[in-house]
Amino acid sequence: MRIKNFTLLFLMGIFGLFSLNAQAQQDATIDPSEIHYWIGEGVNEVVFIVNWNEPDTALAWGYRFNEETVTVETVMDAIAEADSRFSYDGASGWLNDIFYNDGVLDLSLAGAYWMYNVNAGMADLYTIQTVANGDYIKWGDESCGFFIDPVNWIYGWEKEIAAVYPLAFDAKIDPSEILYWVGQGENEVVFAVNWAEPNICYAWGFRFSTESVLVKDVMDAIAEADDRFSYVVGGWGVEDIKYDTPDLQMALVGMYWMYNINGMMAGLGYDQQPVVAGDFIKWGDESCGTEIAPWTLVWETPVQPVPNNTSVSESNLNASLQPNPATSYTMLNCPAGSVVTVCDVQGRILSTSVVGHNMESLRIETAGFEAGLYFVTINDGAARQTLKLMVR
Repeated sequence: MRIKNFTLLFLMGIFGLFSLNAQAQQDATIDPSEIHYWIGEGVNEVVFIVNWNEPDTALAWGYRFNEETVTVETVMDAIAEADSRFSYDGASGWLNDIFYNDGVLDLSLAGAYWMYNVNAGMADLYTIQTVANGDYIKWGDESCGFFIDPVNWIYGWEKEIAAVYPLAFDAKIDPSEILYWVGQGENEVVFAVNWAEPNICYAWGFRFSTESVLVKDVMDAIAEADDRFSYVVGGWGVEDIKYDTPDLQMALVGMYWMYNINGMMAGLGYDQQPVVAGDFIKWGDESCGTEIAPWTLVWETPVQPVPNNTSVSESNLNASLQPNPATSYTMLNCPAGSVVTVCDVQGRILSTSVVGHNMESLRIETAGFEAGLYFVTINDGAARQTLKLMVR
């Protein structure tokens, strides 16, 4: 009896040590509100986490769905399809490796892949393990973890979990496509603004001979040369950026310190930030941008060269609409780079678009229009033409 009691006490002591260790070492987690990259749509949410050992990096994604449950494999496949940085090797029916490569981090997790948790409990095969709303899926190499439950081989990881930022690419324009150049000199920078309503991005070019210039110098030179462009400065810096023509009135009111130099957040205010030859300055409203790093937004809206600022007269641009009358859509043939505005008979603007620099046509969706007469105005910077459009 004493031997049995001693054995029992010994085992209780061992598992008590594991229990104390687990209490001392808290399994890292992350709140869904901290997730930046959500994939899928629906009312239900799960968090997916991978903890790599070398280097010790833990990253998290979010997945949304409408079904009552989904498999872990479904979650992983959706993330792999949406995020080209993430992939995994499950060719044998077992998970052999998990990869993440963003050009800086190159992570691979080859280990005991059955050592993964759902809600801190050891999970089944990823192909059959189901998860529901609020669940946490967590993969990791046991070499970077600690035992939570040695009997059931459940591991935890203390490494702080970072939320993955969405993969997005900041739209650019080649200087050779710029139509409106301001200043003189052998050095060139491109200046662009991405407005949210309508979602249009226009770009100017600025030339200079000095080694560097301030962003303020560029903006002041463009404002002086192009009366369509202006900006307002307040106590916190730039408070508004405007572009105003008879057909297009745009204002950018927002967090103007959220602007980029070469795709990264500028380190200084516009009146102190220098730029050099080849740099790309881009302002944009955060409401139409994608956050790719802390306090860094990019805008995927195609960048168009602003038309040359010449006197605009009503003229025949040989623009045409086909079909007209239209039902669900009509195709507008007009000069590349034109600004196209669709108005109703009361003069209310229904849409504003820019024809691509290398395009000569624009599809105008009319499925949501009520039957009646509309006006389509085309402005290429040098001339303007208005066409009548019937919708039935």
